[in-house]
Amino acid sequence: MAEVPKEEQFSEVRENIVQTAVKFLQNPNVSNTPLAQKQKFLQRKGLTDKEIQVACERAGAYVLHDQQSREAPALPIPIQSGLQSMQLQPLTLFQKFKEIVHNVAILSAVIYAVYMFYKKFIRRFLFGDKKKKSVEDQLEELNKSVSSSITDLKESLFDVKIEVDKITQGGEMSVHKQLHDLKAEISTVKGLLLSRKQFPSVSSTSVVPPSIPAWQLSSVTPDPDTIDAKSDDLMEIGSGSSSSEHEQGTKNSESSLEIMYN
Repeated sequence: MAEVPKEEQFSEVRENIVQTAVKFLQNPNVSNTPLAQKQKFLQRKGLTDKEIQVACERAGAYVLHDQQSREAPALPIPIQSGLQSMQLQPLTLFQKFKEIVHNVAILSAVIYAVYMFYKKFIRRFLFGDKKKKSVEDQLEELNKSVSSSITDLKESLFDVKIEVDKITQGGEMSVHKQLHDLKAEISTVKGLLLSRKQFPSVSSTSVVPPSIPAWQLSSVTPDPDTIDAKSDDLMEIGSGSSSSEHEQGTKNSESSLEIMYN
């Protein structure tokens, strides 16, 4: 077998493919097949010369080939069954996940590239370049809005204070007016009570009947019943005037008290 070039010796070896090739070479149905035929088959399957060499070394194909070359050549055994048995190993879960991540990464990179191209060229061409507001401008607008809200709040509080002052002043004036009216009513009642004391009290002594001249006494004899009736009339007149004055003062005091409580 010809020597493998140096550039292929240092090439990357796919370990999973090499392991599959080793299993194929170690198959009893394929081991008696000539080495050149097995190498050509592996080349058709996509293996590089380096991978074929590594697989043959691991499977001991070179040693077996030397032994077969020393012995009498045997009839070639068909390798169709061995070729059919060679199947690629199924991907493991980690390999599937790796493939998915790889595809997603490629797709994301393509989408990002398309988006950046649209952002830098297509969007400017279609909609023009709109300058975004900086953070300082946004903060300044927010500060103005807050200041305006605070000013409105102060004005509202000032209006409320004015209304409260008006209500308080109106209540105080009403209280002062009521106190003034109460004092006036008390003064009126006091004046009425004092005015009653200024009038002289009616004497409880009997009224002296008017005297009759002496020259009439001799000619007219006084009737005792007539004298008693006149004295009773005078007593009733005096007592009636005093009781009427007392009732009038009582009524005035009661009316003043009713005005005060109302």
